[in-house]
Amino acid sequence: MAPLTAAVPIANGRPLADRVRSAARELGCTMVWTRAIGPHVLLGLGDDEAFARVTPLGGSAFGLAFRGQSAEGGASEDAGSKWEPVLLIDDLSDVVEHALIAEGAVALEAASM
Repeated sequence: MAPLTAAVPIANGRPLADRVRSAARELGCTMVWTRAIGPHVLLGLGDDEAFARVTPLGGSAFGLAFRGQSAEGGASEDAGSKWEPVLLIDDLSDVVEHALIAEGAVALEAASM
């Protein structure tokens, strides 16, 4: 049996990080940054840490997870950067939309247009 690789999928010649950034910009969020980390793409705003992680699950399905919260309610500061379990599985544009709405980067009304 051949070993599995953890390559980030490329569709139409575009890396997943670029497609996530494009989906965010289509929703009107120009301040989002994306970074590929293994098979995942992290989303952040400005100079802040990543707040969400998009993971390809196969086909057109993607998972969305958020950074874990510490006991004080802020982002976890553990060296391993804890992530919550996958919260949502959907297509890429919907996963990005939900991440941005949850972070307050786009308004719910603007996203549903």
